[in-house]
Amino acid sequence: MVSSSQEITGKCFVCDKVSKSRCSSCVQVFYCSVEHQKKDWKSHKAICTPMRVCNNDKIGRHYVATRDIKPGEIVLRESPLIVGPSQSTAPVCVGCLKELDQTRYMECERCGWPICSQNCQNNANHVNNECKMTVERGSKVSIKNFMTPHPTYSCLLPLRCMMLKESNPEKWEQLLELQSNHANKTGSDEEKFIEEGVANFITRFFKCNKWSTDEISKVNEIAKINGHELPLTCPPCVVIYYRASFFEHSCKPNLAKSFSDKNEIIFWAPNAIKAHTNLTISYTDVLWETSNRRHHLKLTKQFDCDCERCSDVTEFGTYFSSLKCQKCPEGMLTPASLGDWNNDWRCTNCSNKMSIDSVNKFINHAGQDLSAMEKENEDNCIKFIEHYSKWLSPNHFYITDVKIALAQIIGSGFNGIQQVTIERLLLKAKICKELIDLIEKIVPNEARILGLIKFELHTAYAEIGRRALQNKDANCKSMLEESLSYCQEAIKLLSNEPNSLPEGGICKQARINASSLLTLLGGMLEAGL
Repeated sequence: MVSSSQEITGKCFVCDKVSKSRCSSCVQVFYCSVEHQKKDWKSHKAICTPMRVCNNDKIGRHYVATRDIKPGEIVLRESPLIVGPSQSTAPVCVGCLKELDQTRYMECERCGWPICSQNCQNNANHVNNECKMTVERGSKVSIKNFMTPHPTYSCLLPLRCMMLKESNPEKWEQLLELQSNHANKTGSDEEKFIEEGVANFITRFFKCNKWSTDEISKVNEIAKINGHELPLTCPPCVVIYYRASFFEHSCKPNLAKSFSDKNEIIFWAPNAIKAHTNLTISYTDVLWETSNRRHHLKLTKQFDCDCERCSDVTEFGTYFSSLKCQKCPEGMLTPASLGDWNNDWRCTNCSNKMSIDSVNKFINHAGQDLSAMEKENEDNCIKFIEHYSKWLSPNHFYITDVKIALAQIIGSGFNGIQQVTIERLLLKAKICKELIDLIEKIVPNEARILGLIKFELHTAYAEIGRRALQNKDANCKSMLEESLSYCQEAIKLLSNEPNSLPEGGICKQARINASSLLTLLGGMLEAGL
């Protein structure tokens, strides 16, 4: 469709005739008629998105919405520039990049790299990259230890990037456009060690002198900064995309990220976004506490995050990273200096202070207890929450982590949810509601977690409603209707997840459950219940 504007005109992309009509999807390209828009669609559809690239000195290139974006709308779907294994991984199949069984694997007949099947031996990503270079090297690779990270795997992703220079110059140029901090190198011993460990290793290992150490080092930095972990393999592999790399980071992003079974990356809006808004994603785990998120971003993406969430010590009033004050019942301990998470903390209600060393010592102790705990045990989770609720804020990230686990394991045992006591069902529902309330405040566009929790809440209400129906309880219909509502919300939030991931499987089950509930409620209506 073509939208009109009385104030802005431009030249038709097909014939240069001045027009007021633009593509209604991206609002960036003018057409003089529907016929010319249809004529150009085949080439235009590849770049037709409701956003444009902007640039400023602080954040560099970033996307801004060109129009209002509707809830559920996909703003970008993109295929990868390059796919490779993580640079710190135990040996995986170099074809499909999945985990290998040390007792059952094959070696590529040409180069010796480990594979899991004949199909993977002929995978183009392998054949045209490390396989080709190893054959030219003149001797096969021999990998026997599959239990720990293998040093040769650290070179595969940057090697595959370097091979684009000859095999696909267009992709090579796109790769070089992506952000790196190569120009800001300090010449430190750490930087030299990284170059020696990757760039010089590639040159020596493959006996190749066609790339300079500096060139490989720059590409390696691009890969580290712009790589996305793809959860479709175990362990996750790393994928680099071109257009996806222009999204700005926020620890409270307004876009959700999903992947397709074809390794495509999908960015979409769980909630409405106004025109002229910066479009943001998260480069880190949004359910980590603030100091961990900021440390991870500094280490992997090489910047200090000062987004609205990191700048708010209360994290929008949730106190997600805070401790309880032990001197007054209402106070929370947060960093004393706004946005500074590495100095002493103080109470929001009294004069009590806590040194950063004491804060870290306590948080580390709680983290060790959490790591040692068997999360699959309901009683263990309940005891952890009860014990640490004396010192951690009600929404603390450790408490939240355990609540997410508990919400999923209640009713997941061998006997299923039908054998769960009514007390545990009500606890499951209470925890799910608390989690939904928290997540919708702190990261309302974290679709995957929200979808999972809403599905769990649906299952709790469905079982409570089923029992109420059996007992001819007047509240059964409202419980089943609420269950259906949460089930339908879960479907919306998980609809972009591939079937190969657990979230995709849950979405599939949610569709089945929703259909069954609609049938049940329809039958109750006919029966006058």
